[in-house]
Amino acid sequence: MARTTQLPSRRRNHLCQTAFALTASGILFFAALNAPGTAQASELRVTIDGIRSDRGKVRVALHKPVPDVKFPDASGTVAAQWRTAGLGALEFVFADLPPGRFAVAVFHDENDNDELDVNFIGIPKEGYAFSRDARGFAGPPSFDAAAVEISEGDGPLSTTATLGY
Repeated sequence: MARTTQLPSRRRNHLCQTAFALTASGILFFAALNAPGTAQASELRVTIDGIRSDRGKVRVALHKPVPDVKFPDASGTVAAQWRTAGLGALEFVFADLPPGRFAVAVFHDENDNDELDVNFIGIPKEGYAFSRDARGFAGPPSFDAAAVEISEGDGPLSTTATLGY
């Protein structure tokens, strides 16, 4: 006949309490990682289409809304990237973004003078575009027209901006 050995009840209770505490701690740890208020960063991929030449640079600026400031004012810029122009399309990636609303303004600085050149009445002479291919009437679009929403836990989000010259 097989003989079974039982642990003393105090030791058995201690092991059960330890196992319960470890399990509860693990559950709380993983729940805290996904709890509301612990914003997870996402990325925004911006594809710039319609680049007509490989001269100069393409500048992409990521903006957040600023009350009482007209988009795309520099005061709303949260990140910017420059890249040497190439015919056709380029992709820019803005990583580690918190949840929120963002809009993108782009211009092709063909003469590489770090400015969007305009004619005598203020119309751009170099290519420009906005996220969601938003267009304005007699000026840039509103922030709302160009905005993309990044929600907590989103995977990569994409938008396109087609340059107009």
